[in-house]
Amino acid sequence: MTTADLKQIAAMIEARELWLRERSKCSFGQGNAVLGLIGQPATTATVLGLFKEEDGQALGCSVLFRAAPSSPGWTAAELRERTWIMTMSHTHPAFRSDRIGWLMTMWVGDYAARQPDPPEWVRCRVPDPALMAHYRDQLGWQRVRTSHDPDLGQISLMQRRPASSHGLSAVITSRMPVEVP
Repeated sequence: MTTADLKQIAAMIEARELWLRERSKCSFGQGNAVLGLIGQPATTATVLGLFKEEDGQALGCSVLFRAAPSSPGWTAAELRERTWIMTMSHTHPAFRSDRIGWLMTMWVGDYAARQPDPPEWVRCRVPDPALMAHYRDQLGWQRVRTSHDPDLGQISLMQRRPASSHGLSAVITSRMPVEVP
């Protein structure tokens, strides 16, 4: 994403955080950190956005680290594996039934699988047990184990293998170069 997308992403994050507060739930997506990364050089992190084609409304966003930074809970051996980290994800609450998180998960897995040197894993850290169950049961992530994070408390470390989804380009187009075999 570029700074031209900042307004739409900020509105989507604000709507998500309001929706969570109204339900007495916590936001773990680090909205201000996401906004601060938009427009920055994509040397280590890329902010991904999912937008409606017809009006450009932001449906979701996530940050993708193409190398596993040192992260509490992952073993030294796991940190040495070729890993991408998906983090700081947000989805627009008005589109919950459209499975935006699933689309973002599938796109990242597809994009990773199509790289010349794909990662072995796409990983994430999930701070809420109900959200962990959603990632596992609805989005296809595998729980590796639970760990303690000094800021978030107990978290679930999750991963999934990159996998091509050949029909995905019919649903999601990309401004990033994605080579199709």
